Amino acid sequence: MLNQLEPVAGELEARRAVAQGLRVNSFEVPPSPIEWAEFDAVAVLGGPELARDPALAALGQRLCEAPARTSELRALWQECLVTAAFAVRLAPRLGGDARTSAIAALLHRLGDMLALHAIGAAEQAARVHLDGPSKHEMCALHGGALLERALRAWRVPARAATTAAEWRRLHEFPTAAADAATVYLARLMSLELISPQYCVPGVVEHAATEIGLDVRVADEVRQDAAWSSLLRSLDTTIRSAAPHGRPQT
Repeated sequence: MLNQLEPVAGELEARRAVAQGLRVNSFEVPPSPIEWAEFDAVAVLGGPELARDPALAALGQRLCEAPARTSELRALWQECLVTAAFAVRLAPRLGGDARTSAIAALLHRLGDMLALHAIGAAEQAARVHLDGPSKHEMCALHGGALLERALRAWRVPARAATTAAEWRRLHEFPTAAADAATVYLARLMSLELISPQYCVPGVVEHAATEIGLDVRVADEVRQDAAWSSLLRSLDTTIRSAAPHGRPQT
């Protein structure tokens, strides 16, 4: 437990302990149960069985199985799944490749998840808990390298791997590749669906206009009644899958 009377000193101590743990325990990228070169991303991620696909369930379990930060990891995985589903629908409308966009969307927070997984393990070992800013800083510091390692180890197709790594830069280059634009807009729609209370009004419309998509077309995608059903299904599936019988945190 951190000393509540000395939050600054306590947080610095926690950061040092976690940083030391990350150095001592080298990052491990879990094996992927999916053969990415053969993965029919459009059929799986764009279909009604998304929440029950065994390969996706196995991947999610491996990524979310952690001694700490489990709830955060599951929330990120849910965001990835919903973003991928939106990407399948958006890609043809933006001139992108649906399969590439879907895989990139599914893996667009992979670096953050791997970093958070490692942070949680280091926190447990050191018996500390980082605050939000420190956690985000460490994820930003290590997430990119972890993403690149995983994409190589899993042999993700080159175009999808590049898009998964570069989609964040779209706001700097609005005319970026259509695949990256698809992931960018799909993520905003995903966040709007999952946590509408935290989504700035008009942000989806602004993004659609920025990347050249008619707002009416964007509305056709985001207002489909099937999204609410998918979200409920995913929420039930993800939260009920406690890895190896571990209690949810």
